[in-house]
Amino acid sequence: MALEERPAGLPRRLARYLRPHAASLSGLGAGLAFISALELARPWPLKIVVDHVLGQEPTPGWIRLDPGGLLAAACAGTLALQVALSALRLNHNRRSIALGQRMVNELRAELVAHLQRHSLSFFGRRRPADVVYRIVYDSQALQSLATNGIFPLVASVLLVGGMAGVMLELHAALALVFLAVAPLLFLVIHRLGRRVSSLAREMHEAESRFLGEAQRGIQEIAVVQAFTAEPLEHERTMHASEQALSSTRRLHVFETAYAGAVNGVVALGTAAVLYMGGRFGLAGDLSAGDLVVFVSYVASLQAPIHALSQLASRWRTGAVSLRRVFELLDDEPDIRSAPGARPASGVRGDVRFEAVAFRYPEGSFSLRNVSFRAEPGVRVALVGRTGSGKSTLLRLLPRFHDPDSGRILLDGSDLRDLELRSLRRCFGIVPQVPTLFPASLADNIRYGQPGASDADLARAAGLAGVSTFAEQLPRGMATPIGPGGHGLSQGQLQRVTIARALLRDPPVLILDEPTSALDPETEAYVMRSVEHAMRGRTTFVIAHRLRTLQRADLVLVLEAGRIVEAGSYESLRWAGGRFQRAHEADWLDTREIAT
Repeated sequence: MALEERPAGLPRRLARYLRPHAASLSGLGAGLAFISALELARPWPLKIVVDHVLGQEPTPGWIRLDPGGLLAAACAGTLALQVALSALRLNHNRRSIALGQRMVNELRAELVAHLQRHSLSFFGRRRPADVVYRIVYDSQALQSLATNGIFPLVASVLLVGGMAGVMLELHAALALVFLAVAPLLFLVIHRLGRRVSSLAREMHEAESRFLGEAQRGIQEIAVVQAFTAEPLEHERTMHASEQALSSTRRLHVFETAYAGAVNGVVALGTAAVLYMGGRFGLAGDLSAGDLVVFVSYVASLQAPIHALSQLASRWRTGAVSLRRVFELLDDEPDIRSAPGARPASGVRGDVRFEAVAFRYPEGSFSLRNVSFRAEPGVRVALVGRTGSGKSTLLRLLPRFHDPDSGRILLDGSDLRDLELRSLRRCFGIVPQVPTLFPASLADNIRYGQPGASDADLARAAGLAGVSTFAEQLPRGMATPIGPGGHGLSQGQLQRVTIARALLRDPPVLILDEPTSALDPETEAYVMRSVEHAMRGRTTFVIAHRLRTLQRADLVLVLEAGRIVEAGSYESLRWAGGRFQRAHEADWLDTREIAT
């Protein structure tokens, strides 16, 4: 059942994040009780002035002050109460905000860790901007509900309850007049609050779409400018912005109308109290001081009752956001370590595919009945047209996806029987498009092995050819690399990714067309690095170049997700099959590369 259909589940899940902070919450609650008690005392100095200084009411026997002294004491008491309340509220807000932020950070940590366990299929189904929006913005609803929701609720309940008790003690009939409007007030809150929840969800979804449009337009700015599509992207982004602003405006307008309806009901109760209180006062049934206290309480009650009405709105709005977060947390990763999975240790690199088939969600099969064996240390070249299944096959090795049928063995063990993190540490991956992070050159190489020594770092950098250009950089290996590797050429970026893979010293190396975007001269430098990387390792490489194919021990020719030919380069070159015909086709580049 969807989370939206289980509203009772949300308080239980919220309690899970509150429970570890029970001691802090209790201390804050006790502070609120003290603040509420001081709030109840605020009108009483005024009652003393009206009844005992200006009026004829006798003072209690324990008070030994003349009217002047009593007036001064009442004024001092008013000032002391205000100073104490301000100091206590400041301390409470500081502590409650800090607690709320800690809980939000804990939720974000859990959410990010959970998302990191998902397969690539999950991120293919989700819009990245929507996922980011839920992490950054929707997660803040935990603070809104936990501290900005619970504490105002506690404060309002304590204050309303305390004031109602004092009012009943002062004049029960008059108190009942005001309390008679309570059913109408809560009816308004309940009915209009549903619409607030619906509008809040619309707003969050519209803002998420706008974030996605804006992010895409910025990330793909090179393509946008190359095709002079700025007007089109501007129109798309502004349309999404207008929808987001419109949904936000509808929510805020309705919330204003909602607050107005609540205030109207409160004003109705206040008017009734003023009228009946005046009648009771004229009849001598209520002292002037009691009437002042009563009216002060009535005026003060508007704030907590209004806060209660806003809490209903905040709860519904925050509940929408938290449910969006919990939707991600409830989406269990489809790729994870099986119970009792054993670590992958001492791996030699013996890889076997047995009748493997795989299809992407809502797509046709990308691999069909794929079977082959790569013994330790061999070089396997994958050849085929775009869409033949080469990259998909490589993604199955580190379990970015799991096959729909068949199995993949590493040193005789099914990949699904091995602990996932230790399995992935067996692979060094050099992607087609090099990915670097905003950090130093050394930190980018150490990315998968942060504890590597300087000696190991220097060795990997030397084998990959990074040292040759690093010496020319302003700060050498400590030179900061801009976002996306800005400041380095494509060939240099690719050599950094090769060094990163080598530093891990993996038994299996995966090269996803690492030189496809390079010119022949740059490719020659990179290929020398690749040759160093492949020595002594089982290597899978997507290859379109003659040099790579000639050095492969096993060439797999894929077509429509099937292996249609397999063998050495020499055995396939003149076999009269697809591989031989590929030498005359446009999808196999047979250019020699200078060394």
